[in-house]
Amino acid sequence: MELSLWDTAGQEEFDRLRALSYEDTHVLMLCFSVSTGHTSHTERPDLTKRVQVDSPDSFENVGSKWIAEINENCPGVRVVLTALKCDLRKDDEENENPNAISFEQGLAKAKEIGAVKYLECSAVQNRGIRESFYEAAKVALEVKPAGSNGSGSSCVIL
Repeated sequence: MELSLWDTAGQEEFDRLRALSYEDTHVLMLCFSVSTGHTSHTERPDLTKRVQVDSPDSFENVGSKWIAEINENCPGVRVVLTALKCDLRKDDEENENPNAISFEQGLAKAKEIGAVKYLECSAVQNRGIRESFYEAAKVALEVKPAGSNGSGSSCVIL
């Protein structure tokens, strides 16, 4: 068994190149940032500064861009929706960021797109990263490649 992880660029200029990555994919970790990119109140400059660096389209692109591309290039692949930068839901004083995507919104999006799992992680807090890859690998191992007898098979997580 071989397990391969591919991190692909989401920018439009990589669309044709990225399409080549989908071949033999068994599970796809579709990721988005919980930060919407909107600025917060001025009395919270630490959070405002952190929030501004993220793509405001990250969450919306899950349904409007990525699912269509995934269905076109690898129909039937299992999708694990993964929220990134969950630490941005709160500032350093533990105040809620009203502009962040909530757990409930992420879970609803996962159901909407037919994802087999919804996971969350934060590299800053070192929370959920190992578990996210572990869960994606478990999903991948449940998929038996077409025409495979189970020996010498490979598994690709995109």
